[in-house]
Amino acid sequence: MADFINTQSDVRKNVKKQNIEDFLDLIPDINERAVSFQVSDEFTDAAILAAFEKQMTLVVMALKTALETNDIADIRRQAHSLQGMGGAAGMPEISVVGEELSRAAQKGDFARCTALSQRLAAWTASHSNPISVSHSRTEVADVPEIDGYILIVDDEYANRLYLRKLLASQGATIIEAENGDQALELAKKEKPKLALVDVMMPGMSGYEVCEHLKNDSTTQDITIIMVTARTQPEEVEHAFVLGAFDYIRKPFHARELMARVRHALDLKRQSDELRQWQARMTREMDAAGALQRKLLAREPYLGKAVEIRFAHQASMSVGGDVFNAIPLPGERVCFYVADVAGHGVAPAMIATLLKALVEDVAYEKFPEGPAAMCNDIHHRFRHYVTNPECYASLFLAVLSPGGHCASFNCGHPSALLFGAQGQILQPLDDRGGLPIGLPDTDEIHAYNTDDEIHTVLPPDAVISIFSDGLTEAQRKDTTEFCGIKTLSSILSDVLRQTDIYDPANAVFERLKEDGYNLLQDDCTLLVARSLDPVALRLQRSVKPSYENIARLATEIEHLLRTEGWPEESRGATQVLIMEHGANVVDYGQLSADDSIDFRLRLYPNNAQLFFSDRGREWDFAEKLTQTQKLPVDSKRGRGLKIINAISYHTDFVRTDGYNRSCYFISRSYQADSEHQKVDQ
Repeated sequence: MADFINTQSDVRKNVKKQNIEDFLDLIPDINERAVSFQVSDEFTDAAILAAFEKQMTLVVMALKTALETNDIADIRRQAHSLQGMGGAAGMPEISVVGEELSRAAQKGDFARCTALSQRLAAWTASHSNPISVSHSRTEVADVPEIDGYILIVDDEYANRLYLRKLLASQGATIIEAENGDQALELAKKEKPKLALVDVMMPGMSGYEVCEHLKNDSTTQDITIIMVTARTQPEEVEHAFVLGAFDYIRKPFHARELMARVRHALDLKRQSDELRQWQARMTREMDAAGALQRKLLAREPYLGKAVEIRFAHQASMSVGGDVFNAIPLPGERVCFYVADVAGHGVAPAMIATLLKALVEDVAYEKFPEGPAAMCNDIHHRFRHYVTNPECYASLFLAVLSPGGHCASFNCGHPSALLFGAQGQILQPLDDRGGLPIGLPDTDEIHAYNTDDEIHTVLPPDAVISIFSDGLTEAQRKDTTEFCGIKTLSSILSDVLRQTDIYDPANAVFERLKEDGYNLLQDDCTLLVARSLDPVALRLQRSVKPSYENIARLATEIEHLLRTEGWPEESRGATQVLIMEHGANVVDYGQLSADDSIDFRLRLYPNNAQLFFSDRGREWDFAEKLTQTQKLPVDSKRGRGLKIINAISYHTDFVRTDGYNRSCYFISRSYQADSEHQKVDQ
């Protein structure tokens, strides 16, 4: 800061100027108004003063031209320059002249504009000698350094020079632009932390520069301070609306300007650190969410007596809902939905713990019934989670062959029941106990057998469990809650449509289409269908060989023939069985002692083919995507293409070391030209 001296008094003593009283007849209160433009404790030098003097000459010339053409906009631009430079050059009275000139131009008073301009020209002409200052130097004391990369945008060299010297002396790195286009180019290339942008510039205004910077993803993080002599409230507001951080008035108070720049850079640094932390947290949350989604496998449970499908959407990367279907001995299955209170990382971790507890207890305690299972889950949960504010609702059910369902409700919404055709049935009794984890007396059981709910589901009936995020979802247009009635109605409608293979996700899609916001809370829907044993028409276990697969395919074709299926659809079914079996034989790496299990379920309008094998793990969807990129006449991948052409939906699930594939084929299947081309 050794190049700067305190000249607020010295400059005014040494500057040779005509008496400012020459303006008193035009502006009687010039001295009183000059006080508002006077800057205290300013810092400048001879080079800056010389630049301001040169700028004064240019302004006078520009005013003469503007008055000759009655260009009000240009008159006001030059008046704006006078307002800014007067105080900084130690002549706040010149700022008053600029302010008065701007007011006259705004009113269209060209006579007054001319009088002011002529008087200013005379004053400037008498001011032709270089401005001199004292050669003594006074270093600025107690001014912290400014560490940052700063862009200065101003069409006037004198202003850029002043700002550059002032800020560079404090340690800042400065780049300059004399117009808006140059500013945008430099901002993209150099990525400054801060931009000081003059409002009044020819061509692109400072407001437009601000707007462009904030609307460009590569420059939107640059902090912008608008610089102007105009201080009308609506102009200040406009700058903030466009994204400016601050607004500095000309003439500059050096210490104030440095303080504001330093403050802006400090906040920018903190903001960048916060943004980096948020980005890191987001990455970690996304990674945790991806892991949690793997733990919350949403693939369907395809059992012999029950089929269960799930739909889930977390309100954040990680969620507090957990759910699953757990196979048990004797063709039983335990399924549940739990909802941990709260949102964020802690509830997600508790949810993961709860999932592990439920699944451990399910295997150990299912013979004792759901009340005993929930008691054990509750006590283990309380052992690990001691905070009484951490708890979870839970609905747990065990479904046995024949449709017998025993369930227990721990503070969760009651399950919904539907008939085979989607008709709404009488809901389960609303009884049970408090949520898992709420404090209780250790001497007594939290959940009693008397509160178990027992029911026998009719063939193909559906029991549905959901978290309250669904019923509390609000419509975006009316803020109306979904509620039990709407959810039941949509479920009923979906279940009536026999071509919908995944009712859980179909309900989610319907809710979104109807305008419900499913991101306000974690949302989970479990739909379990107690399969009609009559629909199971064939069950076989065959050794992995082409001959055995061919015999199975022929047997299925004969069965479909007796059921009256058209030739094309039963032929397509036969081809699908052959292609799937061949893939398992060729790539499954099964031993001669292994087998391929098969089930066929027949419905009025479609057939469901289920295969299970202990072959090597593979991803049907990924393999199909790869084969779709191969030429049509390529032999490799033909089997997957054919299967995809025939089945209108495919489920492929890898669980417990088994590949389980489920294909849906329409009774009215007809190959289109593309599929026929594949089959040739």
